[in-house]
Amino acid sequence: MRRWLTATQVDHTLRAEPLLRSAFFWLMTPDQVAAHLDQEAVYFRTVAGKLREIADGKDRGEFGRSPQTQSLRVAIEASIRVNEALAGWAEWAKTQPPARGS
Repeated sequence: MRRWLTATQVDHTLRAEPLLRSAFFWLMTPDQVAAHLDQEAVYFRTVAGKLREIADGKDRGEFGRSPQTQSLRVAIEASIRVNEALAGWAEWAKTQPPARGS
């Protein structure tokens, strides 16, 4: 595990289906795009909220203070921020032509 963490290159490949789908919004009506983006924003905000509850519990010491728990707290924060960013992206995308028409 330590070798993997310290001696190998990080694979930065990310696959986010919601972002891939956005390349094809032109095949949907503006109402369909807007509804889809509303659902995406709710989903990402909900996930971020649930993760925030876990993070808050960690910050209160509910899971202990071991090095493993501290590392997990850092990882959870990354996931919170990614989900919040994706929720913000979905809200922004609703203001763009595919969702509001030409």
